[in-house]
Amino acid sequence: MSTMAASASSSSLPRRIQEIPPRTEYRFELEPSERIAIRLVPGSGGTADVFGHELSAATERWYPFGDEAKIAVSSSTGCQIEIVGHVSTEYVADEASPSFTSWSNLHIYLEKKRLMAREDLKKDLASGDASNVRKLASSDKVLHTVAPRWAAPNAQADEGQEVGGTSAYTPEGQGPRIMVLGSEASGKSSLIKFLANYALRSPAVCDPLRGTASEKRESEEQRQDDGSAPGGDSGSQITGWWPTIVSLDPSIGTAPLPCTVSILPLSAVPNSTLPSPSPAYPYGLTPNTSGAIPPSASTVQATSPYSLWLGQETARENERHSRRVVDWLADALDRRLARDERARCSGILVDMPGVTTADSRSRYAFVQHCVRALHIDTIVILGHEKLNIELSRIFGQQGSGISVVKIPKSGGVVELDQTFKQRLRALQVRNYFYGGSNAPRTLGDATKEATEDEASTATSSAAMSVMLEPLGNLPSLSPYSTTIPFDLLEIYKIGAESAAPSSALPIGASRALQDQTQLIKLNPSDSTLDQANISNAVLALVQPVRGGGGPGQADSKVEPPPTDDEIIGSPILGFIHVASIDAAKKKMTILSPSPGKLPSKTAILGSLDWQDA
Repeated sequence: MSTMAASASSSSLPRRIQEIPPRTEYRFELEPSERIAIRLVPGSGGTADVFGHELSAATERWYPFGDEAKIAVSSSTGCQIEIVGHVSTEYVADEASPSFTSWSNLHIYLEKKRLMAREDLKKDLASGDASNVRKLASSDKVLHTVAPRWAAPNAQADEGQEVGGTSAYTPEGQGPRIMVLGSEASGKSSLIKFLANYALRSPAVCDPLRGTASEKRESEEQRQDDGSAPGGDSGSQITGWWPTIVSLDPSIGTAPLPCTVSILPLSAVPNSTLPSPSPAYPYGLTPNTSGAIPPSASTVQATSPYSLWLGQETARENERHSRRVVDWLADALDRRLARDERARCSGILVDMPGVTTADSRSRYAFVQHCVRALHIDTIVILGHEKLNIELSRIFGQQGSGISVVKIPKSGGVVELDQTFKQRLRALQVRNYFYGGSNAPRTLGDATKEATEDEASTATSSAAMSVMLEPLGNLPSLSPYSTTIPFDLLEIYKIGAESAAPSSALPIGASRALQDQTQLIKLNPSDSTLDQANISNAVLALVQPVRGGGGPGQADSKVEPPPTDDEIIGSPILGFIHVASIDAAKKKMTILSPSPGKLPSKTAILGSLDWQDA
């Protein structure tokens, strides 16, 4: 198990060595005031990873964790890790880690499908002008954004009606499209991260015009045996796939903020796997995790997510609206994959909201819609027998092209209470405006004392330094507070209330009817209710339709005027926080991540609010 290393003083942070047996995992759960750092013990041999993110064996490479992270460190070979800091809950699992059983088997299955897709794409591209993929990439379907073709804004798809798919989709060279389903606390996001990291670490060469690294080496060796000149570009190949994560879970912990759904393209560049320092960064750092600056080189993924504003933390609260947003996201995804051959054959990994009893009563209508819209070919069920049986009946019929696979839920899954969710929601919003969170005060005091007592120990100094840095290397920011007139922004909310005749309503019913997909423009200048609605709200600034009306004009002053559907389908450019309202002066004070002109004058209100303490 574990042994405590001697501390230089009673006030210093504890340091110890933790043994991880082969094919098992060490699990820990941090409290709000706890932050730790771990590393592989130098010279001890063995490997370890965190949800597929391999830990480096470099002597002073420490990995910090905080913000109540729930982590599993797994090792295929067995290893020793050194831990600095307090951990309230920790244990070594007495069962095999899923990383080396069901999860790794699933990765192998996806790897085979990616290799098949790469060969299919290679054949298509080799056909020259006859290539369907190249024709599609240069077509208006891809180059110009139009509303997805299959549904009107208010459309309610009947069961079995074909609503999925976009005009930018063709089957040639499409990698695996996998959807992960389960209850709310089933480890869906952890599995998605593991599969993404293993895809990024693959020895395969993603470029459809090349083979695998091993094939290239064999070809190079053959040329050397024949006395021919070696290939000039053999050493420049980058191995690994370029998968795309599709996050359809708008609850807390999603990227970049709650109430959004996103496409997160990943790139297999060196050191590109997704770390897990904080639950506030579920898929690592991206340029819009923070509103002001792009991440540094050490924060891994430099590709910006494509995010749409759902405006609520559950897709089922307004399912008709949620379906429409999914349609727009699916269209953006297929247009992107039509232009990126590496991402196309690498496939997509879809993180879904937790399944509830209400889903069963509706025969999983939202799930069915997402499966069709995203052309899912594999549904993975995490430890949910009833869900597996019912979805097998719906999708498992012969000829559907959809495989339903059930795998066990990890024993390390942690149930998250409402208090934790509230703290995480606030942390994500705060990090967007203020950057990385500092270490807890108690940790800073203990670290200072430990560093003074152990100044001669380079190991301790390196660990302490890492623990005091903002998690994920996201630097602290200085957000910009400014006062703007109410009429500078056009603020919309989703779902309009309209009066209905009393004769049309049941006795005692309210006169308010709800149009679930209509956008209503707020008028805070004349409505105290609208002022109350936007106070302390986080507003999503979305891309103006057709470029907006230009300087001094509202974004809606274009011809033809933007439709509700076009505004709903516009990608998010950033967020602002309404800190206070001055009704008398008809102004509001907003918090923006950076000074200067706002990227858009079109804002959408949702259920995300925050108080800047």
